[in-house]
Amino acid sequence: MDYKALANILYTPVEYFLDWVRQLRWSKASPLCSDELQVSYDIILLAHTVEKGLSVSHPRPGFGYEKISKLLGYLDAYKQGWWVFPLSKSYGCLLEYMDWHSSIGHELGDFGDRISAKLAELDGAGVVPLGGTKRIDNSSLSMDESFESSLLSRFSCRRFEDKVVDQDILLRIADVAVRAPSQCNRQSVRIHCYNSPEKVDRLLRLQGGAEGFRSSVKNLFVITSEISAWSGAKARSQAYVDGALVAMQVLNACQALGLGACPLNLAVLNSTESKIIDAGDIPPGERLVVMIAFGYPEKVELKVARSERISAHKIMTVH
Repeated sequence: MDYKALANILYTPVEYFLDWVRQLRWSKASPLCSDELQVSYDIILLAHTVEKGLSVSHPRPGFGYEKISKLLGYLDAYKQGWWVFPLSKSYGCLLEYMDWHSSIGHELGDFGDRISAKLAELDGAGVVPLGGTKRIDNSSLSMDESFESSLLSRFSCRRFEDKVVDQDILLRIADVAVRAPSQCNRQSVRIHCYNSPEKVDRLLRLQGGAEGFRSSVKNLFVITSEISAWSGAKARSQAYVDGALVAMQVLNACQALGLGACPLNLAVLNSTESKIIDAGDIPPGERLVVMIAFGYPEKVELKVARSERISAHKIMTVH
């Protein structure tokens, strides 16, 4: 009998309990969560319902009365000096909502007056409208075999030059990363970047899975997700889903920009997660999703793990 494996199974409920404690402290439904985070995410979610409603083939005139009423209430409660993005997103969504109803000649009555008053308030405060819809030419969805080839050629790089990645490249990676889909457009994922040799070494030692090439890693991402974006039992794993989608975007962006990258799992105990959070100066209200070692690959013929994949027929079932 593998007693170590058995001990790990028996210890699992303790880790689930500690997960629950962190949810209790930081989730959006928690009374301990900051008002700014709670209201910010409520506004983002509700504003996104407006732009989703506007993007369907035949929007129903007057749609979204209850949710927009809630949105207006949250906007009234929003305090000066808080994060401006939820205001900008709401401004753009509500502005297009009013413009669309005007274009079809549908009167919204007192409800429309309430929206117009809020739009005037946001405009007077200098808020820039960002939300709403945009038009995509169908030609942008044509087959792109070069893109497919790039995706198929991705590999994990474990040999890097002794060079820090430039700031402008980091921002280009982030620009790609934020395009990852997110449940109800929450955008809870955060990317922490490190290039201090001491900090990178400390974080990788805590992660424990890069011992064979740790000394060559000069650049490191830690992908996290804000717990405060989520609440309730149904969303218990969603932080990891959104975080994984962003991580894949980061990996693809690295490859597109000529960088090598290697994802490093963060399947760790809560105690180790806390140590990584402390070592990386990561806010305690964020959950760790994955580390990514990255950088300029050595200018040699790289020898990489083949990592043979199972067949497409094995993973896909056409029902």
